[in-house]
Amino acid sequence: MKTIFTSVLLLTLLIGCTKNIDVQLRSAPSQIVIQGTITNGGDPYYIRINRTVPFDAENTYPAVSGAGVYVLDSTDNKLYRFYESPIDAGVYISAYLVGQMGHTYKMYVNIDGEEYIATSTMPNLVTMKGISFTQTKILEETRNLPQVNFQDPPNVKNYYVFSLLVNDVPYQAFYALDDRLSDGNFVRHQLYMDSAYIQKEDVVKVIMANVDRNIYNYFNVLQANGGTSGTPSNPPSNISNGALGYFGASSVDVRSIQF
Repeated sequence: MKTIFTSVLLLTLLIGCTKNIDVQLRSAPSQIVIQGTITNGGDPYYIRINRTVPFDAENTYPAVSGAGVYVLDSTDNKLYRFYESPIDAGVYISAYLVGQMGHTYKMYVNIDGEEYIATSTMPNLVTMKGISFTQTKILEETRNLPQVNFQDPPNVKNYYVFSLLVNDVPYQAFYALDDRLSDGNFVRHQLYMDSAYIQKEDVVKVIMANVDRNIYNYFNVLQANGGTSGTPSNPPSNISNGALGYFGASSVDVRSIQF
């Protein structure tokens, strides 16, 4: 279980560090960026808040300190406060909140009198049946790629986001998938790696997040734009009041395999 918690934390940090915001015009006003995830893995959970900067400014995004950050478990009608980290400005950490499948979570963020709200329901967990490897040739190079294998539940709309680590180093890309063409089928989904090659004895860890439609849409656009920094358009946010980013509740499965 500790491995799952560690992997979820790595996923959260990887998401939080990805600069998935729009290229800002020189005269564009600063915008709030909020990124947070609640999972079935147990707390702590993290909500990261930053501001955008003009296009010609230094490529750093200032942390937002002093925000009021709360998450309501609408199913249990319990409100949880997130406290700002004393060592990482702009990162707010949960206390006592334990995410549960089927529960709806509502995030409230107050910054200088402005309120930002988002809602997400945690889907039921779909687990991986295993990880395998496939090979493909690109420009005469043989590339080893991980493949996730799982059974999609029938007659249920499912949305998935995959991420991976190689030897505990996050690969900075995401893979969004829905079951529009595979409802109820056994799925073998290849995780394409653009520049990293898996070598003998490498350990690959795959994180499979079951997400709601809003979070799928966010990462699907991010994936279509390359999945890393410098995307030409903002992924669609589910947060109110013009904030960028996302707030999502996801159920997570983690598996590892050595090549």
